[in-house]
Amino acid sequence: IMEVQGEAVVSTQSTGGAFGWFAGFNGSILVGKVYVILIIIIAVLQLVFFVVEFLKKDEITSEIEGYMNKTMNGTAYDDLTTAEQEVINLIQTQLECCGLENGEDTWGSALPASCCDSGDNSTSTDACTTDNAFSEGCRDAASDFASKAIQFSVFILIAGFVLEFICVFAALYSVKEGQRRKYTQISA
Repeated sequence: IMEVQGEAVVSTQSTGGAFGWFAGFNGSILVGKVYVILIIIIAVLQLVFFVVEFLKKDEITSEIEGYMNKTMNGTAYDDLTTAEQEVINLIQTQLECCGLENGEDTWGSALPASCCDSGDNSTSTDACTTDNAFSEGCRDAASDFASKAIQFSVFILIAGFVLEFICVFAALYSVKEGQRRKYTQISA
């Protein structure tokens, strides 16, 4: 969702920015009006994406928890496929967590290296023990990470709204001033 949102908004903003730049330097009232319309379209798109993200927040965290439960619950690390081990290693290293609730409950006494702060992302289980493993479980860490990512995107959307509305009012003022100058030149 966020990737589609970013692509749609960036392409529309680039087009709108080109119109705004052209209108500002050319003084074209028509192009200024097109710019205002494009900025309003961007704001509406962002509002739609904001609502979708907000409504899907629980579904996203539920999907993450479901994946974590399915992959880590009752499966020995060595029994996971290579791709699953790579995903688990990435999650455990980046989020500094170990196992579903904790490493020992999930992996037993033979913990993957990614459970420890060694920086080693290999699949060797010799170096990492319960004494030096991350204490937080990955289910909670991944859910917290997803919630923070969604909150961050909401803040970015709010900042975008503020900037866009400033641009709309500036463009409307510019169009109004352009019309005033045009009528002043005609009457003079």
